[in-house]
Amino acid sequence: INAEYMGGFSLGEVPAVPDHPARPAEVSIVDPAKVSKRNAGDSLANKLSLLHSLAHIESWAVDLSWDIILRTPHIYPEYQSLPQAFWWDWIIVAEDEARHFTMLKDRLVELGSHYGAFPAHEGLWQSATDTAHSLKARLAIVHMVHEARGLDIMPKNIQKLRSFGDKESSSMLDIIYKEEESHVYKGCKWFEYLCDLEQLDKYETFHELVRQHFHGNLKPPFNTEVRERAGMVEGYYMPLALNPKPPKPKKQLELPAADSAIIEEERKMTG
Repeated sequence: INAEYMGGFSLGEVPAVPDHPARPAEVSIVDPAKVSKRNAGDSLANKLSLLHSLAHIESWAVDLSWDIILRTPHIYPEYQSLPQAFWWDWIIVAEDEARHFTMLKDRLVELGSHYGAFPAHEGLWQSATDTAHSLKARLAIVHMVHEARGLDIMPKNIQKLRSFGDKESSSMLDIIYKEEESHVYKGCKWFEYLCDLEQLDKYETFHELVRQHFHGNLKPPFNTEVRERAGMVEGYYMPLALNPKPPKPKKQLELPAADSAIIEEERKMTG
C-alpha cells in the first residue's frame, strides 16, 4: 500500500478515518500491565524481545503516519491551504516506517522467531486517540515527544545489540536511527509552520499541549546533539523537564495504562 501511494498521491475526496486501524491477527494484544519485562543479560530471548518491541513500535508508526494524512482534513479546517510538501512528508515517513518494520520483522525470522511471538500493547495508539482532535497536539505528542524520545533511546539499543555480538541487528538499527531523525525534523517543521501561521509562541504552545495531553513528565537523559539537528531544541523540552508536573494525590497516582506501558518500555530499553 505504501509503495502504491509513493507512486502518485492525491488527497482527492476526503475519506472517513477509522477509530482504530486494522492490526495483524497474529499479534496478541494484551493489557499494558501484562507485557512481560525483559530481564538483564544477553540471552537470545532478551534480544528477540527487544527486536519484537521495536518492530511493534514501527508497525504503529506506519499507522500513525497515514492517520495524520487522513485525519488532518477532519480536524484542520484550512487543510486545503497546507503546502503539498506537508502531505508528501508524511507519505515519505510512512514509507520509511514500513521499511523499518519489514527489516525488523525479517530479522526476527532470521533469528528463528516471528512478529507476533511476543504479546504487545497499544499504548502508542492511545496517544493518537488523545490527540485526534488537534493537528498541533498530534504533532507535539506523537512526533515531538514520542519520536524524539526514540532518538534518546536508540543509541543504547544499538550498543546493547553490539554487546550481544549481533552486528547485523545493530547495523539495522543504525539505519533506522538516522532516518528517525528526519521524522522528528518533519514534526518540528510543521508544528512551527502552524504556530507561525497562527502567530503563536511555539515554545509556550508546545509546553501547554504536552502538559495537557502527555500523561507523565519529560525526563533525561536527552540526546541533545541529535535532537538539535532535528530541530527539537532545548527550548521545547528542558523547561518541562526542569519543571515537572506535581505528583497527583496518592489515590490518583497510577498513570493511565497506555502511558504506563510506554514509560515502562522506555525503562526496559534504557536499562
